[in-house]
Amino acid sequence: MSFLNPTYLWALLGILIPIAIHLWNRKKIVTIKVGSIAMLSASEPKRTSSIRPNEWWLLLLRIVIITLFAFILAGPIIKSTEKKESLTYLIDPELLQEKGVEPLLDSLPSQALRIMVSGFPLLEDYDVETNKSYAPTYWQMAQEMETLETDSIIVLTKGLVTGIRGMRPALAKGINWLVVDADEKTTALVEATVLEDSIALLSIASDRKSLVYSKANIAKNSEDIKFNTAKDSIQIHGNWVEQRIAKPLKVLIVADDSLSSDLNYIKAAYRAVERYLNRPIALTRVPKIDSLALEAYATLVWLSKNKLENYPVPTLVYRPDSLANQLIVQGNTKKTFFLTYRLNSENIVTEHLPEKLVELLSLHEGVSEKASTYDQRTIDAKELQTVKLNQKSDRKYAAIYDLSLWVWLVLGILMGLERIVSKYRRQ
Repeated sequence: MSFLNPTYLWALLGILIPIAIHLWNRKKIVTIKVGSIAMLSASEPKRTSSIRPNEWWLLLLRIVIITLFAFILAGPIIKSTEKKESLTYLIDPELLQEKGVEPLLDSLPSQALRIMVSGFPLLEDYDVETNKSYAPTYWQMAQEMETLETDSIIVLTKGLVTGIRGMRPALAKGINWLVVDADEKTTALVEATVLEDSIALLSIASDRKSLVYSKANIAKNSEDIKFNTAKDSIQIHGNWVEQRIAKPLKVLIVADDSLSSDLNYIKAAYRAVERYLNRPIALTRVPKIDSLALEAYATLVWLSKNKLENYPVPTLVYRPDSLANQLIVQGNTKKTFFLTYRLNSENIVTEHLPEKLVELLSLHEGVSEKASTYDQRTIDAKELQTVKLNQKSDRKYAAIYDLSLWVWLVLGILMGLERIVSKYRRQ
């Protein structure tokens, strides 16, 4: 037994109080007057204790009561070392959807199987149906694995590319990653854009090695299309997807006369984008921006030496940079991009200027987040390994049990007993 606040054990000196009281409480000598002592016989003098044997029990009770009260102040606890698992298996929740994994899980000890989610619950306590499957962030979960009471950890995972986020952590505990080949292939419709006479479909197909987007157009009166009651979603080949109305593509251009040649190349690139998308793009050139509603424009092209402000639309700004190795680079904000050098007939082809302009149009906003749920690309187990620190873990896993409640119970009983004895002995 140990104490949380051993300083309060100084209260044990209080046991001296009942001892002093009992020693001080001596019987008074009573003098009896007699007329004659002729008939009394002499006896040997004999010393007797002032505390009778039955009063020793009362003294002992009071000493124990003070001792228990001091223990309560000090916070009595018991530490018991718990048994650690020598080996723990963590299962990627994505693997629970694979039928081929069941024989593997059945061959492993159930008490060592845990799910790689926050808290690491046991597999037998995890409800697959009520808990949504998702790809965990592997390295973030690896940091939480340091708290597991185990000697070794083996992680069975799909090793999805989408699970790699952040920096590779450095841990003292060794983790062995095993990537299970599921050979799963997924296809899904991620976007449907309503055009004038058709619907543009964007689909995704993914397996362990690749992620491919594909486009297709389908007529509005096709029998394969079903609309919901609200007319905001459509069903195509059994897949429901939210439909988007294709807005007119407008590009606002602010250009100086000194960059007129660059402006011509920009216009030619947008004409190529029109043919690729099969959608008209309206180009509007203005000398400066006063009170224009910029939200109506898909892109702002700034070929001017005037000061640029932060605008709420994707903006391509001419800012020459002799050290840049790309024609268009990310700017200082999410929606700002820099055109790093002058355009000519060669670099607009080698640097894929039309493709860059398509990205600035943000035609498929939010598609990347949807596609991540269908991304089945995997990485090698070596890429998942964390950095092993060269230090030994001296962590001891112990359970702490508070004894204060039991001490209070015994103290109450003894105090009641002490009152009964003291009343009987008139102490």
